[in-house]
Amino acid sequence: MAIALFSLLSGETISSNIGRYRDFMSLKTTLPLRERLFGYPCKPEIRLPSGIDHLAAEARHYWQLASEAIINGHTEFHYATLTLSESQREAMRSDMLKLPAGRCSRRSACGWSGELVTRFRYCEDCLSEWKAKGIPAHWMVDHQLPGVYVCFSHSRMVKVTNSGLSANVTDPTVLELKGRADEDVLTRVSWSERSAIDDIAKRSAHYRMSNNNLPSAAAYRELLRDAKFVWANGRTDNHAFVACVLNHFGHEYCRVAGLDRQKMIVWLRNIVDPGRDENASHPLMFIAAESLLNRLCALPGSFVPSMKHPTIAQGTDLNEKSENAVSDGVGKPPNDEGLYRKDHDCRDCSRAEAGWELARSCGLSCRSSDVSPIRKIHSTVMAYALRYRSLVCIGSADDASGQAVSQQPYAVNARFLRWARNAGFWKGRNFSREEIQCMRDRWCSLVSSTQPNSRITSAHRMDPKLYRALQQYDHDWFVEFNFTNRTCRRRLSLIGPKSKIPPSGEEMGATAR
Repeated sequence: MAIALFSLLSGETISSNIGRYRDFMSLKTTLPLRERLFGYPCKPEIRLPSGIDHLAAEARHYWQLASEAIINGHTEFHYATLTLSESQREAMRSDMLKLPAGRCSRRSACGWSGELVTRFRYCEDCLSEWKAKGIPAHWMVDHQLPGVYVCFSHSRMVKVTNSGLSANVTDPTVLELKGRADEDVLTRVSWSERSAIDDIAKRSAHYRMSNNNLPSAAAYRELLRDAKFVWANGRTDNHAFVACVLNHFGHEYCRVAGLDRQKMIVWLRNIVDPGRDENASHPLMFIAAESLLNRLCALPGSFVPSMKHPTIAQGTDLNEKSENAVSDGVGKPPNDEGLYRKDHDCRDCSRAEAGWELARSCGLSCRSSDVSPIRKIHSTVMAYALRYRSLVCIGSADDASGQAVSQQPYAVNARFLRWARNAGFWKGRNFSREEIQCMRDRWCSLVSSTQPNSRITSAHRMDPKLYRALQQYDHDWFVEFNFTNRTCRRRLSLIGPKSKIPPSGEEMGATAR
């Protein structure tokens, strides 16, 4: 005879349904019930159990669900198998349908290690909504997925249970664990970080409920190139990617979710070289990378002016009519030099939900809360054109805040110069003959003043910048001079102010002419 279980609610975990039955029937434990339902001693912590065919048969009169529907709608099967091949996925599905032949393996999406939040999670808005509709409180599959700390339906931070129950209580319900001491999983996150975490929750729920696959490795490589994480020589900038992940999702989220540098580097290596003999990364790493890369690629975009508001007369020259109210009132980015010029004024504006959106010809799209010709109004940069793209990405890769990037987008730093060289935008500096000769004299003086047993090495330690400059801009002379005055020669050359310096390639060419 079938067991009179409660109907499975949308997105409810199997454990939650069994727990509601235990609470209603005042059972001390659910272990005997579980053995009868699954056909073997299935433990409550197993999220992808075997014996689903047996479970569907036992609950057929009350659930009225086929085995496939139970797997797809009430387990994390699709999520857990995102990184598996089709054959591996079908083999895992077959194992879940039938009874285990021997000792049951513990399958779940919790192959993700390092996550600090291991207790049950719930959404207050979901509970309020269910209460108003007369729906019993229950655990949601999507709220328990690794790295999901925001409700995908309400975009609210989920709470984690803190109250403890006796070890004898199995399959606890929401009402049994919910308490006043429960706190949000994350408490110190910015608005942008919350938005990024919310995107992970939505993508995780989408992959859990559907049979869609993750983007291919080729698609991820294309996203990495579009987001400027790949140098001109084809190598991936691992440091910039890790810094962007930390800046995008926030250090607290990465720490709590276990999203560490090692996982990111392993994922990058697997994507760049699919033939590597590395363990497959967890679905959370793929989802986080997909969310980040799509956001980075979408932010700069191409400059397309927004539509004019109906109240603005067609053909109105905003530069003349609205110079005081719009251009001067809102103000341009703090840095008025570089790519931004005086003639890059406001070309279009439209009414937004919380103020005005201003589109400038330079490619910056700004938003302000109001427009007034009397007082100065602060604006927020909402989008950048392609001409700003690389500079903004540099700031993000250096773990800079969006405000800092907007205020100082043209600050020169070591990472910018390194990016420029690798990206092919760096033009070597041209030294004059006088400057070259001055650097030669300085190098000769350093070499002559060092110990005879390690002249070149000692001179390099004294002035490494001079060494690199001569190596790059006067290479022929530098190599010949160092070879002539190297320590390994039996007869050390005498170096002094009057010593003859071998001419450079340019000097030799001028002499020949």
